[in-house]
Amino acid sequence: MKDFFLNFTKILETNPKIYWSVIVGIASCLILYIAEIVHIQNILGQMNSQEATVIRAVIDPIAQRYQWSRVLFIVLALIWSNFQYRKTKKMLNLA
Repeated sequence: MKDFFLNFTKILETNPKIYWSVIVGIASCLILYIAEIVHIQNILGQMNSQEATVIRAVIDPIAQRYQWSRVLFIVLALIWSNFQYRKTKKMLNLA
């Protein structure tokens, strides 16, 4: 277990792209969340109906698309960080 943490620390110190992939994923999710809020506010401002069922029918598909987009960004960030981790591990000849 000690070797794992030492190797992990060495890999993280060698390749800062691992950090950046996580930061980009989180920042992308935040940007998408803000875009979702603005998008839904604009739609609510244009709607004439005050019925909850109509509002929900309009907003739910949009919110679901944004949610899946955020999930996709997190998965892509994890794949990118995993790729960078393995590449650095191979470069340093760590088992």
